[in-house]
Parts: sequence; structure tokens; C-alpha cells
Amino acid sequence: MLFRKQMAPEQVFTPRSAEVNPEMYISRKQLESALKRALRGNLHMIIHGQSGTGKSWLYKKTLKDLKVPFMVANLANASRLGSICAELKNLVDREGRSIKVSFEEQKSAEANAVVAKGGLSHTDMYEIGQMEPFEACLAFLCKQSNNKPSILVFDNLEAAFTEPLLKELADLIILCDDERYSRFNVKILVVGVPGGVKEYFYKTPHHNTVANRLVELPEVTRLEKPECNDLVKRGFIEKLHYKVFSETELMEHVAWITDRVPQSVHEYCLELAFTSEESQIVNSDYISIADQDWLSKSQYYSYSVIESHMNERETKAGRRNQTLFALSLCTGEQFKAGDIEEIIRKEFPTSTGGTVLNVPQMLSQLAAGEKPIIKRSPKGDAFTFADPRYKMVLRTMLKKGEAEIVEKVPVSNN
Repeated sequence: MLFRKQMAPEQVFTPRSAEVNPEMYISRKQLESALKRALRGNLHMIIHGQSGTGKSWLYKKTLKDLKVPFMVANLANASRLGSICAELKNLVDREGRSIKVSFEEQKSAEANAVVAKGGLSHTDMYEIGQMEPFEACLAFLCKQSNNKPSILVFDNLEAAFTEPLLKELADLIILCDDERYSRFNVKILVVGVPGGVKEYFYKTPHHNTVANRLVELPEVTRLEKPECNDLVKRGFIEKLHYKVFSETELMEHVAWITDRVPQSVHEYCLELAFTSEESQIVNSDYISIADQDWLSKSQYYSYSVIESHMNERETKAGRRNQTLFALSLCTGEQFKAGDIEEIIRKEFPTSTGGTVLNVPQMLSQLAAGEKPIIKRSPKGDAFTFADPRYKMVLRTMLKKGEAEIVEKVPVSNN
């Protein structure tokens, strides 16, 4: 190829957790506004949402745009090391900053006139105390920001959702009101999957006051349809300059397959971009190939979990397979047995006519075992997917064939 494109597919669609690609960042104005308002307030902040929805992209882009200094402590590492303070110490050490505070004492003395005349000087180092890790992090941030407001981020809260680590997190939040720590002008931002963190602290003895120090921002969810379309168009047409057989069909397909979850949109589009790289054309044939490649390379675990829940042998109706297919058509975050039964009867009218469907029992079975596909909502009157990827994979791997039989798209784990 004599002419090489300026940008490769991975430069466009590879999601990078460490850095946000400003050219491919999709603005989410309501969430950004909520974070900006919270930054101006007095409370510490919580950002929560399912994995892959763009929580880290959101806070990193917003803080960088506002030029607010921040440091990220990984609570997954805190869990591995045994405490949050161990991760904070690790964080400071990685930055190559010494946590020892010292001073120099300059001494001058006149030598004995008999020996010599003139000034002598020497330098002694005196340790005047060693900051504990939390204070050291705050001091580092304060120095970096020239005492302007800054943020200490605790990311991956789900990895630290244990009694000891949540207690330590609560202690650190309370300490921020202490004069020794508040002088550094640092606020805490907690980021992770679990919601209801304030409620947890309300119910925890001796830490219910922590909830009054926190504001929980609106949940970070999947992209809106226009936002997802913008990401697809910006990547394939504006950056890679691929020829697309139908922009509308491509956008509809990507939105449906990925359920508009930002990370999955990036992953699927990268697979499609590689598939279409030689011809630089995106058409239905390449989309079919990308679907299978995406399933086999990125989603094989989810595929195998769903496969284990399917009917073990062919039955006349294949009711469980019909139920799984109906689940793939759910558009809301939560669903009830009545919602699924309505979809089943609509999609499979011949095999369900005049038949009693025991949908609640089938949903309970899909929510049981070591690898459930769905789980009950906190109130127990509805279900949600145990992992959002299961819905995406269901939409790709199951097809409705002749005689209302649900067929599985075969893939390889190579």
C-alpha cells in the first residue's frame, strides 16, 4: 500500500484507561455538569456505574479541562496490599517523592584564633518527623497545586467493598475535617461500580456521619443514542476515512450489539475496523465477520456462560432458549417476569399459543448457580443482568430460525 493512513484503527478505537483520547471523547454534558457542581461544593464525591460505562474517562477529562490537579489511588491494589494506606505509600513512593521531612542547620563558628581565623560551616540533617501515607499524599498534592484545591481519587471501589477497607475509607474521609489534614485543601473522589455507598455508611455503626460528608453523583450509565452514533461516525468516517455502506445501519448495529456501553463500543468498533482495514470499506459482510471475531476474542467467557444455561438437548419448543432470546430484547435496565413473557409470546406466537409459560421459574434458574446470567434487584421484585456483557453477547450469539427455533452462532475460542 503506497499510501498509509495517518491514523491506525487502534489509535482511534482502543480505550485507554490511563489517558483520555480527546479526539474520541464523547461529551456527556449532564454528568460533567453534575461533577463540576460537586467540585464547587464542600462535600466529598462518589461516582458510580457499571463497568465500562466511562466513569474514569468522565472524571479525568473533566478534571483536566478544569485544570484541577489530582492523584489516583487504585483500591484494587489496596485490597492486594491489605490496606488503603499501603496503596497510598506505594503511590507516593512511585512518584519518587520522599516522605521524610528534614531541615538543614547551618552552623558557623569561629575557630580558635590559635588554630585559624575565618569562618567554618557544616551541614547536619535532622529528621523532624515522618508523615503517615495519607498525609504524605495530601501534602504532595498540595505542593503540586501550589495550595490550590486538588483531588485525591480512590478508583475501583468494588475491589475494596469489604468491612475493613470501607472502615479505613470512612476514617480517611473523617480525617479530612481535622485541621492537620484540611490545611492541604484536598477533596476525595470515590469511583466504582457499587451504588448506595452513602446508605451503607448510614447503616454502619460509628460511621453513619460519613454519609453526611458525601454527595453521590448521578449514575454513569450507557451512552445516549446520539452520543453512541457520534462515536461511531467520528471513528470510522472522520478519523479512519472508511467508506460505510449505510451510516444509519452501522450506527444501529453497533448501538444494539454493544448496548451503548462506551468501552464495548470501542472494543467492537476496533474489531470491525481491523476486519475492514484492507478494503477500508464497512459493509454487511465485514460486520458479520466482526460479530464472530468479537464474540470469540473478547466475549468468549460470557459466551460460554450463556451456553451452559441453554437447553442441553433439542426440545420441541426450547423454552429456556426462547427465554434467553427474550432477555436479549430487553431495553431497560430492569425487567420482570411479565415483561419477558410478553416478549416470548410476541416473538414465538405459534409455540406459545394456549400454553402456560412458567417464566418466573425459568428466570429463577437463570439467576441461580455459580455463574448466573441475571440477578434479582435489591427490592427483589425484578431482575437485572449480572453483567451487562451478557445482554450484548445474547444479542450476537442467538438467532431466531425457522419453526421458531432459537439457534446459536458457533464460535471458536482460538
